[in-house]
Amino acid sequence: MRFSNYNILTRKLNNGGYVILNSLAGVLDLIDEEAYDLITSHSEDTSLTEEILNQMADVRDHFLERGFLTELSKEDEFAQAKEYALSLAKAEIELKDKAWGVVIVPNLGCNYRCIYCFEKAGGYPSLTMNRGQVDAIFDMIRDKVSPGENITLYGGEPLQKENRSLIEYIVRKGREIDCTFFAVTNGHDLEYYMDLLGSEGITSVQITLDGPKKIHDHRRISVDKSSSYEKVLANIKTVLSKTDVSIKLRINLDKRNEPFIFELLEELDKLGILLNPEVHIGVSPVMGIGNTTVKHEELSRLEESVVQKYPKLKESFLTRSMSSNEFILPALYFGQPVPRRGNSCIASSRMKVFSPDGKIYSCWSCLDNPDEAIGTYDEEGNTTWNQDVMDAWQKNMLAYKEDCLRCKYAFICAGGCFRPLLPGEQSAAEYECDYYRYMFADYIARVTDAYLAEENAEFL
Repeated sequence: MRFSNYNILTRKLNNGGYVILNSLAGVLDLIDEEAYDLITSHSEDTSLTEEILNQMADVRDHFLERGFLTELSKEDEFAQAKEYALSLAKAEIELKDKAWGVVIVPNLGCNYRCIYCFEKAGGYPSLTMNRGQVDAIFDMIRDKVSPGENITLYGGEPLQKENRSLIEYIVRKGREIDCTFFAVTNGHDLEYYMDLLGSEGITSVQITLDGPKKIHDHRRISVDKSSSYEKVLANIKTVLSKTDVSIKLRINLDKRNEPFIFELLEELDKLGILLNPEVHIGVSPVMGIGNTTVKHEELSRLEESVVQKYPKLKESFLTRSMSSNEFILPALYFGQPVPRRGNSCIASSRMKVFSPDGKIYSCWSCLDNPDEAIGTYDEEGNTTWNQDVMDAWQKNMLAYKEDCLRCKYAFICAGGCFRPLLPGEQSAAEYECDYYRYMFADYIARVTDAYLAEENAEFL
């Protein structure tokens, strides 16, 4: 008998205990310091001595039942993990022809020239979908999406003013199959789309602000030379005053704009935007550009400073923090299993990104890499699929990544984002692992501390 390879331990909680989570079994418990010391001292032992087992007599059967202890060897436990990961992969594959995640790219090309965008060197040539392509897409996805689902509009810049009639047509086609839309937009031309924003059209938008005016305008450059900051801010205020649409306000963060984040937050606070219930702020680190990437330890310190000044942002300032709350709270409050994943993204099998050049991709990060196209389509409804590329993306699932599968975070991380496989994106893999090494357990501890601090709260 030995301790499982898939045990994750947190730092000490405010009440003196610790959380132990097993990613393979999908369970978590609160343990005392004695149990914590015992586990950390013998986590690498291939077999626990009778003396050690006797020390934990009170909890041994419980730990064995929960999966923190195992009678399997390391290799046998790995084999069990692989078998389970294969079952998760099989379930995902069975959905690949039934439940698509649909992304429509109405146009390539953009009215911005952001310094970190994949549309390098002046951007893509302007290329816009025609209505025949839109008709073909909706004919194709009609039985692949469920009523009420969101279709994503991406770009390029999907909500450029020049796209107005096309987007109106796309929204109309979406209504025919009872779908709504989420738009990833720079927000520059949003004033032309106000009547399409709402519960039956574009229900939410993601807009980026990278800092106060002088910083944002330098990083997110409008081709018409106007202040992108002033234009976007004006449109955000209009959306909040005239629609019920929620805004995901994104900050693309690196070391160049990090020193100016508080200046941006103070400005948003003065304007009544920062704490508006329809606004959800998230930070997304920019990766792959020299040595400007902000590490997770630095992000953690930034988050602590922000939450200290704006306590209401503690649930949403960092995307990772928010997802950790959603991940852990059902287990704490209701004793539900911790979600286990065999796949970090539906790009491995079910995501379909329709580009105006007639290509279909598994991931929107592939838009500048036609070799990654999983298929093609045309306005007559003809579709061809590249099975070799589709199979390669399918192999990104956890079951086929042996190094990832041996990691204690395996069924939480599920192998991470697939972007590192693409040209120029290799640093994304290191960044993903960096998060789990340095921050995941701390987030579990934070959420648990908050839970235990509630009146009459008891750990299940």
